[in-house]
Amino acid sequence: MSAMKKVRHSWHVPARTGLGFAVKKGDLIRVTDLAGSQPVDFWAFNKKDIYEYLSCEHTKPSIEKLFPHKGDSAYTTHRRPIVTLIEDRTPGQHDMQYAACDKWRYQELGYKGKKHASCTDNLHLGLKALGLSLPFTPQPWNLITNFFINKDGTFTVKAPASKPDDYVVLRADMDAYVVISACPQDMNDTCGGNPTDVRIEVGR
Repeated sequence: MSAMKKVRHSWHVPARTGLGFAVKKGDLIRVTDLAGSQPVDFWAFNKKDIYEYLSCEHTKPSIEKLFPHKGDSAYTTHRRPIVTLIEDRTPGQHDMQYAACDKWRYQELGYKGKKHASCTDNLHLGLKALGLSLPFTPQPWNLITNFFINKDGTFTVKAPASKPDDYVVLRADMDAYVVISACPQDMNDTCGGNPTDVRIEVGR
């Protein structure tokens, strides 16, 4: 049985798109991979000051791990917990190394079209929908993302091992704005070559 007993809001987020929403301290956020092998870029911002935000760079030294596991918090630029991973019904692959995909990443990978959806664009669209803006893109916490670190220090981009309806539950540790992106990456194995939909729920 999930840690979330009552759902207050639920959103179906189509592949390649994003969502912005607000949470209160103590709220639970359930992120569900509906089809399997779908990463979700996750950002969180202090509702009182969005320049205090979830920081991968600050989280890793605080927890002395490459990314949070069940029971660990993600920390802000002010080194305070902003969300805690309280339930993980996935294989536990939640990268904190890679920047959000953007138009330059797709160009680097050989994309020749006019415009490709990206997690960076989804972040800023999600912020805009909340009446907010930032002049930069913080590194996301890449939930359900299998960027494998090899023993020699190199990375291998692998498809997530998640199955349909695998999910994580995060607890908000302060009033916050959250933005997520159902990653649109279709030029390598980040999404197993096929970006798909996700579900976001907020409750208690």
